[in-house]
Amino acid sequence: MTAAVSPSSPFDVVVVGGGINGAGIALQAAASGLKTALLESHDFASGTSSRSSKLIHGGLRYLEYFDFKLVRESLGEREAVMTLAPHLVWPLRFVMPIVPGGKPAWLIRSGLFLYDRLAPRHALAGTESLDLAKVPDHMGFDGTYRRAYVYSDCWADDARLVVANVIAAAEMGAWIFPRTALHAAQRQPNGWRLTIEDIDSGATRDIAASVLVNAAGP
Repeated sequence: MTAAVSPSSPFDVVVVGGGINGAGIALQAAASGLKTALLESHDFASGTSSRSSKLIHGGLRYLEYFDFKLVRESLGEREAVMTLAPHLVWPLRFVMPIVPGGKPAWLIRSGLFLYDRLAPRHALAGTESLDLAKVPDHMGFDGTYRRAYVYSDCWADDARLVVANVIAAAEMGAWIFPRTALHAAQRQPNGWRLTIEDIDSGATRDIAASVLVNAAGP
């Protein structure tokens, strides 16, 4: 917990949930100059954020639904997180074979062409076509698959990425409350009165916040 200001005075923002969403919101709020608190009832990244696919991706499948805005934003974030945390996020190449009777090669190539170009791409290699017959052992595919495309996304150490965001939020002045649960929340005319509970001791205390963010997960 930081000691820059007293937690007895009202917070601008209190974020509940120490996964990647809560940690990222707390970091952004603190970086914007807001007095911020982050509550996590267990360990940071103890839930979904340490049980993820470990992928940092742009949502390739959403191109099929023409959600270009979502894909563009996701690809931009992928590039940003590679720049900000190169020690926690690494390029990863994926092989997508052309399945007989499945989507035609031209459609897959068009989608991957868009995927490469919807947002700036400085650190990742672009899509390449692959003749599986010319690759040793067909890259593990049987003879049914003759062509494939190789494209880029990223792999991440998800739990460490959460912790890095929590540390950065603390360095920006956020109050960090590990093993602290939100016991009760009551809306007030000018915000919220929150009762928080120390999980280990059972002690409770009240704090005030102008904005309450629920990032507690499922």
